[in-house]
Amino acid sequence: MFKPFSDNLIFFDTEFSSLDPNRGVLLSIGLVKMNNEELYLELENKEKVDDWQKENILPSLTGKKARTGQAAKMIKEFIGPGKPYAISYVHQFDMPFFYKLIPQEESPFHWLPIDFASVLFALGLDPEIMAKGNKALYKELKIDYTKYQTHHALDDAKLLKEVYLKLLRR
Repeated sequence: MFKPFSDNLIFFDTEFSSLDPNRGVLLSIGLVKMNNEELYLELENKEKVDDWQKENILPSLTGKKARTGQAAKMIKEFIGPGKPYAISYVHQFDMPFFYKLIPQEESPFHWLPIDFASVLFALGLDPEIMAKGNKALYKELKIDYTKYQTHHALDDAKLLKEVYLKLLRR
């Protein structure tokens, strides 16, 4: 069992139109606080969507879209004051897309995001274990992964929180 530096965390995940942050845009974002409050938003998109995203992301979207400015305002209100740490599984993708929506200098998050893949690595686990579709970790931690929709921003953020908390207690 380990004790984290801070409990002021918000777990989050994003889905985007392309892995290339220079041309991709945010399609959806899911945020989950430690107290289980959550926010899920889908954003308007007029940009080209890569084939993988068309097949794996678009089918999970509901169709109700927020405008960029409206989404940024809702996210800032949800996060609130106190500069919580953003924690995501693959922050090298999530953060650039987040910063395209809310520039870093305006971000309500602490300036240093937490990369959960690095946490897994430090715990002696394969940092790709959650990305490979390997269910062994979920079974070991007694997590019912079937209740989460794959590649859905809110479900991915909720699953991340559940894995984090189970590892914390292990």
